[in-house]
Amino acid sequence: MSKVLFITEKVSFISEGIVNHLKANSFEVFTVKPDVTAISTFLKPKEEEAEAIDPEVAALLSKESATEEKPAEPEPEQPHKDEIPRIFIMYLQGEDNLMIDVLGYIKDVVEDLGVRFFVIGTQEELDTVIGKKADYVAGLYTRPVDLPEFIKRLQKEGEAVDKLQEFKSILIVDDDATALRSMKSLLSAKYKILVASSGMNAITILAKNHVDLILLDFEMPVINGPKVLEMIRSDPNSANIPVMFLTAKGDKRSIMEVLRFKPEKYLLKTMLPKDILDSIDDFFMQRRLNG
Repeated sequence: MSKVLFITEKVSFISEGIVNHLKANSFEVFTVKPDVTAISTFLKPKEEEAEAIDPEVAALLSKESATEEKPAEPEPEQPHKDEIPRIFIMYLQGEDNLMIDVLGYIKDVVEDLGVRFFVIGTQEELDTVIGKKADYVAGLYTRPVDLPEFIKRLQKEGEAVDKLQEFKSILIVDDDATALRSMKSLLSAKYKILVASSGMNAITILAKNHVDLILLDFEMPVINGPKVLEMIRSDPNSANIPVMFLTAKGDKRSIMEVLRFKPEKYLLKTMLPKDILDSIDDFFMQRRLNG
């Protein structure tokens, strides 16, 4: 069942009708107001994934929500991490000054998580709020919406985004929070991502989660990459997980030191993002081909 986050300032007869049609066509719908804090609730992992990220890293990775104080509202039901809505629908109702921070946040979510974002409104609302160059929007629909056609489009999108659940899992281990965030942003649209800011944090995560690949910083303090690799390989539950070292040093001597520990591969942090992504894609493709 595909999950939909329906974003609207207020429930109306028409918007409620759209929601009911979605539910009647086997979509699970969560309704939320156009507010960064409210929307982010549906994208925050539940307890098991929260344990996988230490507080410092979680704070650095999370988006800052609006600081304006608002009356407290009951917290909406929060989906499990594998049930995060992958389709967002924003229903406009005269919000010609819709908060820029909300659209900016949704744009980041689209880029980071591969969410598909649709907007419904009058032509004037669409022109004013969204404009013509919003390439992060999958579709603009003027009211009144042709519901059968809209549902058919969403069903196709649902089939596509539900395949995200089949994606491989990658654990990124790095003491640099900026590097963690950059790598997570790069990979999360195609892979399930867990992050750890230390070797011990990584070991804790591996005890509770299945992963298909570990990207391990070679030059971490306290417990460095080689020591973490030794710990990973000494545990029967994680011994066979392929490990790629991440290193900032590309000179011959440093690379030879990295290769001495026989990782699956090494990736230079100075590589272009596209080259890093291509390397990981190629790795999984070769594993599929080799069966």
